[in-house]
Amino acid sequence: MKWYIPKEHGAWAMFIIPFWTGAAISGLSWHHLIFFIGLTALYFAQAPLLTYIRQPKHQDVWPSFLIYTGIGLSITVPYIFSEVYLVYIFLGILPLFLVNSLFAKLKKERFFINDLSAIIALSALLLSAYVIGAGELRAEAFHYMLLIIIFFVASVFHVKALIREKNNKPFKLVSLVYHIVITVLAFLTGWLMAGVVFLLTLGKTALIPKKYLSKPRQIGIVEIVNSAVFLVLLVSGYYVFA
Repeated sequence: MKWYIPKEHGAWAMFIIPFWTGAAISGLSWHHLIFFIGLTALYFAQAPLLTYIRQPKHQDVWPSFLIYTGIGLSITVPYIFSEVYLVYIFLGILPLFLVNSLFAKLKKERFFINDLSAIIALSALLLSAYVIGAGELRAEAFHYMLLIIIFFVASVFHVKALIREKNNKPFKLVSLVYHIVITVLAFLTGWLMAGVVFLLTLGKTALIPKKYLSKPRQIGIVEIVNSAVFLVLLVSGYYVFA
């Protein structure tokens, strides 16, 4: 049997950062770890499913898909039925996953709208972690979800400007302007720690010599480090300025 495992570095960061941000700002508990294990199994399940959607000839996907899904549902469903907010959150995520499935079927997964759908869907995991910790949804959860969406859109702009759009000067200009705007707005609206991270992200985009970001592995490492810094500063800011 072939085990299908998600390989995209950026997607892993988008999966991990939102959930644990929500867990940290709502109050960490063992339930977060248990629920995250279930979510991880379901996240693994999308790898064989999307493989089949892209290429139906891959009939070997079903054993791993069923095992991942079975483990994931056995852990998450009891939580979902005990917290009505989780039902609404996952109903909201489902259409976004269908968008990703459609782009996988069309083999157009590099389109920005597909990236944005995945970012929003994975960022919504923050809400699920927040519900588990706080037992309800407050406005601050949506504020932090928005910050994470803004951050990962910046990451998509940066990575595309280095790889697929590396010869597209207008795209690079849009990416740079986006980074400047989010940094300025973060400071102006009082999100100081987010502003610091966006400033670091802007520095990464504008100042790191491109020769050091010429390979996907190098880009991936930088994005993972930047995401880790984002998580630490965002959560630290929550408790320092609370």
